[in-house]
Formats: sequence, C-alpha cells, structure tokens
Amino acid sequence: MERLIDSITYTSFCYTRRGLFERHKIIVTAMLTLRVMIRQNKLNDNEVNHLILGKMDPNPGTMPEITRGYLNEHNWACCKALEQIQYFH
Repeated sequence: MERLIDSITYTSFCYTRRGLFERHKIIVTAMLTLRVMIRQNKLNDNEVNHLILGKMDPNPGTMPEITRGYLNEHNWACCKALEQIQYFH
C-alpha cells in the first residue's frame, strides 16, 4: 500500500511541476515534502505551520543590546515566537 501511495504522489508531482514556472517548483516541492513528512509522523504539524506562516510574538519584550546590530523588531518578535515550539523552549 505504501509503495502505491509513493507512486501516486510522485506521478502527481511530475504532472504538476510540468505546468509550473521554475521559481515555483521549489516551493511546491517543499510543501509536498512537508505534507508527506507530516503524514508519516516525522514532523509536527504545529512546527510546520509555524515555519510556513512565520508567526510573531505579540509581546516579545525588550531586545537585548547585543542583538540590535543584526535584528530588527520584526525579526525579534519572530524569534521570540519560536519559544512556543517545544524544541526551542
């Protein structure tokens, strides 16, 4: 059964990518790969959604002085939102 699903997935991907611009092929490939890995329980759905949506912490707190040289407020809020993920907590 797993081989059948793999075959159908690959065939669908091949037909889909034929109609895409080059710059969109990598996006479709990444999205399909993430979806397959979620279904195989290799990735957590919340972590993938966080990556794709780029969630921000509404109250990130004050940014340390050392990070002001390379991060702006928006990026700081995104980094602080990573604390919601178990791996980064």
